[in-house]
Amino acid sequence: MVDHYSIVPQIEHYGCMVDLLGRAGLLDKALSFIRNMPMELDAVIWAALLGACRIYKNVEIAELALQKLIELEPKNPANFVMLSNIYKDLGRWEDVARLKIAMRDTGFRKLPGCSVIECNDSVVEFYSLDERHSETESIYRILKGLTMLLRSHGYVPNLTDVTQGI
Repeated sequence: MVDHYSIVPQIEHYGCMVDLLGRAGLLDKALSFIRNMPMELDAVIWAALLGACRIYKNVEIAELALQKLIELEPKNPANFVMLSNIYKDLGRWEDVARLKIAMRDTGFRKLPGCSVIECNDSVVEFYSLDERHSETESIYRILKGLTMLLRSHGYVPNLTDVTQGI
């Protein structure tokens, strides 16, 4: 990059490479790339690797990534949830339980999912399983219609995580 474009690679560029390698399933290469980065690593780098580990169900690298994330962001429960989801995907229920106990003992809670949309020049927030919104019935009716339309075009929803945390 320096020779051809006079751009010195920043951590964001390295993060993109980790993400690309991870999404391609090249987790060992992504880890090697991380270990050879010429700068101090941030949580985004390790979180990208952890996310790729979920896709490819690589527990060994995921556990290493979580350890690094704990050092960088010890109070971020999302990192624990990601590893817990990997364990769950692999049917490692004892590990799921162990991690959930560790999260509970340290006071962590999984935060509810939140979506934000802009509609008619205003911003609206929606939280997972929250039915306090004044237009809840209308929203669910529209979502049901959209879901039916998507299914008619071949969409098959992945419902494996729907009951998690309930």
